[in-house]
This record gives sequence, structure tokens and C-alpha cells, in this order.
Amino acid sequence: MAKKKRRSKKNNSQGVATLIFLLALFVIGGGLGVRYVMNNIESRQEQANKPTNSETPEQRQQRKFIDSVAKPAINVYKDNHQVLPSIVVAQAIIESNWGHSQLYQQANNPFGIKGSYNGRTKSFPTTEYINGKEERINANFRVYPNLEASILDHDAVVAQQFLPAHVTNYRTAAKLLQQNGYATDPTYAKKLINVINTYSLNRFDGY
Repeated sequence: MAKKKRRSKKNNSQGVATLIFLLALFVIGGGLGVRYVMNNIESRQEQANKPTNSETPEQRQQRKFIDSVAKPAINVYKDNHQVLPSIVVAQAIIESNWGHSQLYQQANNPFGIKGSYNGRTKSFPTTEYINGKEERINANFRVYPNLEASILDHDAVVAQQFLPAHVTNYRTAAKLLQQNGYATDPTYAKKLINVINTYSLNRFDGY
């Protein structure tokens, strides 16, 4: 009987050792698994933030234009909180045709703001909706020294005439711009919202 008891104790010791070994493997394996998952997530996030090699020249140009307008739009909004960056960028895209318009290239005016700026003005052809019909006319537009100056002036004009203070929803802002007569295009608000959604421009509203 004594021999059997000693054998039982030996078996128990081996069982405990085996259990500890398995637990150690589980802990090590679990740690490696967590590290693998985290590394995989970080890698995917990095890839998502990088422009893909499959970008067409047009897509690359559009991305660069968005970035070029978004940066000063954000800086201006931080100071005055007048017009959401998403609205500013969307308006620049629509009004300047992605920066291709003569008005933008020759006058740094991506928003189609008429009149004069510090006495500087220039005539450009433009499309207006008169009694619901498109008409091509010539009008005088403001000439700016740079893009940031145009954004500052744009925001001041919009805040004074077309958009109440503290509007922080881009859908509401777009509808108010059309409702208050910023543009004669009857689908202007819809176009703004569509552009913002398509290119996720509202990400700039959170800086």
C-alpha cells in the first residue's frame, strides 16, 4: 500500500507540472496572438491613410486640391468659427471645377464671389440661373492675392449675409446657403451635400 501512495504523489506532481506548462504556453501564445492582432490592425490603419498606387492622375489631382483648400479652411475656422471646413472645400470644388476654372487660376477665387477685393476685380464668364433657365453672362469677380485671403473673405461674406452663427451641421449649412440666396442653382444644396459625402469632407470639421 505504501508503494501505491508514493506512486500517486508522483503522478500528482507530474500532473501539476503538466498543467503549469500548458498554462505557460497559453499565456505566451495568447500574448503573441494579441500582438499579432494589434500589429495587423495598425498595419491596416497605415495602409488606409496612405494614397493607393491605383490612383488615377485625376484622383491624385483631386486629392491634392482637397488638401490644398482644407488646410487653410481649417486654420481660418479655428480662428473665426464661421463656415465649416467641409462647406468651404465643397464650395471650392463645385465653384472652381476642382481648381480648373480661370477664375481660380487667374484670381485665386475658387468660390465665385463677385465684386472687388481691395479695389481689384476682373470680368469672367459665368453661368447664372434666371427664371429657372441657364444663361451665360460676364460678371466682375474679386481678385485675391492668395487662397487664404479668399477663404477669409468668403467666410466673412457668408457669415454676414447667408449663414447664421454657430451652424455646425454641414447639411443644415448647405440648405441655408441655398435658401438665403448664395447661389442661383436650384440644386446647390444637394450638390454640396453630395460632394461632402462622396469625399468624406466632414472629417475636416473635427480638425
